[in-house]
Amino acid sequence: MPHGTPDWGLVGPKAITYGLDDLGEAVARLGSPHLWDRRGDVLYVTDFREGLGMMAYTSNGTGAGVFLVTGHSRLGAYAVNLRAGSDGARFANLHVALPFQASSCVGLECSFSLHANSSYMRWDVYWLDGAVASYGGVVYDHVAQQLRYRTTGDVWQVLAGGVGRHASAHPEHTMKVVVDMGIHEYVRFLLDELAYDMRGIPVYVTPAPAAPYWGFAIEHYGVALQNPDSYVDSVIITQNEPW
Repeated sequence: MPHGTPDWGLVGPKAITYGLDDLGEAVARLGSPHLWDRRGDVLYVTDFREGLGMMAYTSNGTGAGVFLVTGHSRLGAYAVNLRAGSDGARFANLHVALPFQASSCVGLECSFSLHANSSYMRWDVYWLDGAVASYGGVVYDHVAQQLRYRTTGDVWQVLAGGVGRHASAHPEHTMKVVVDMGIHEYVRFLLDELAYDMRGIPVYVTPAPAAPYWGFAIEHYGVALQNPDSYVDSVIITQNEPW
């Protein structure tokens, strides 16, 4: 008797082997970084086995830097150390640009660690469509134990308070921010076991008659006079996220 469907489609039963409607679990078991929140179609994924690859980076402050390291990964051999500077702007970040896409709901996901002297982590999704520039961003303030988001007028509003996350030397936390490019609004934000419905909240939009451009950033800021390390791994960028 025919049974199942082929792995590459949902039609056409086959009789000798079994097909699956969803291979997500098999992919996760084979070592893909895409195993925490599996919604959306993957555009870019890295566990840094190829090095920094397409990732660019910047840092500011005495002692600041961005380093490919071993011994602090979530998956595979490598992670990236974002060491914040002790003075100046006190940050280190990763950022990547991809070919501009048709409007859809897009997501930025990563695993990360916090240091006792981390000030905050920040995640940005931004795009220029030829007429306006749109900026979606979420901050986890480690000192205030607070989540904030960037919205109309370039103002940072509180999303939630009392959000305590532990410090560690490995990327034991995972986050994901999803925004809707078409209507310039947030969709949701995930942090470990926490999930926040952000539908209806606008991102920051400003006029920008420039060529289409699309980017994502992960930033770590430290408290003054310290050089805290944050380890980042399993970076995933998605499109066609469900609403």
